[in-house]
Amino acid sequence: TAKDFRTLHGTVAAAVSLARSGPQPTVAARKRAVGVAMLEAAAVLGNTPSIARKSYVDPRLLDRFAAGETIDPKRVDSAESELRALLYGEGDVVPLQKSG
Repeated sequence: TAKDFRTLHGTVAAAVSLARSGPQPTVAARKRAVGVAMLEAAAVLGNTPSIARKSYVDPRLLDRFAAGETIDPKRVDSAESELRALLYGEGDVVPLQKSG
């Protein structure tokens, strides 16, 4: 559906932004990086950062970032394939599949 594509694109935009920011040493720095990522996702989607975060960016991405994980920063140009690997368990990354 259109919502699925918007979620994919919003999550990819946020994932690329977070990968570019790299691991952040403090909670405040992580919050700033997430804020920037939501601005970038919102720009892609034509929404506000709040709507992007609440409705379109997969929250598991933010959980992974808080744990120090991102897509490979050297491969942000292939972010969509990296994200698919994260979401659907392709390759050697841990899947983010929904349970049930």
